[in-house]
Amino acid sequence: MAGGVAPELVAAQRATIAIVEELADEIHPGRSERDLAARAEELALARGATGFWTPVAVGAGAGNLVCHPDFPPTERAVADVDLVYLDVTPDFGGWPGDVTRSVVVGADAARERVLADCRRIELAVIAAIRPGMQAKELFAVARALIDADGYELLDLLGNIGHDLGRDAEVTGFIDPRNETPMWGCWAIEPHIGMDGVGAKVEDLVWIGEEDVSVLS
Repeated sequence: MAGGVAPELVAAQRATIAIVEELADEIHPGRSERDLAARAEELALARGATGFWTPVAVGAGAGNLVCHPDFPPTERAVADVDLVYLDVTPDFGGWPGDVTRSVVVGADAARERVLADCRRIELAVIAAIRPGMQAKELFAVARALIDADGYELLDLLGNIGHDLGRDAEVTGFIDPRNETPMWGCWAIEPHIGMDGVGAKVEDLVWIGEEDVSVLS
């Protein structure tokens, strides 16, 4: 069972949220995935990050359908109408941050709907967390929500999140097989798609003995 959340972890996540929010304001047509990733690194280091525990991921255009370290940011440019995700993972002296936000560029109702549904699914999954429940039970909740809306789960490993410990230790995923009881820090990160458009959002939650809180 988990004890209390470390203030250093909360500070790391708050800094990461601020980094992503600042970067989101800088997204505009013509800017490349690689340029946005480099800017994320600049912003993180300016806020005291000591490094990154996994590479920054950015997906524009067709790139928003894949989020995995094996598919790094490219010179693909943000289009006039687009949906771009930013997955930023700085390390602050051993305390990890992990945040993903998606941004609709231009006016497009279909992309706005995909993003709104992704946010709604994330919030519903977080609301369904019970301290000590098995990770596979939470995955079943997410799977039902994703299927009900006719979306595809885009995660290449077939999960909707993972635990996250000190020094960015990851020991398990929220997938159909993981029977690990959920305590402590977990990343909730649904990545969904429909008709060639993907969206991803991610937040860290802390699961204590009696309650669940979003680290923000």
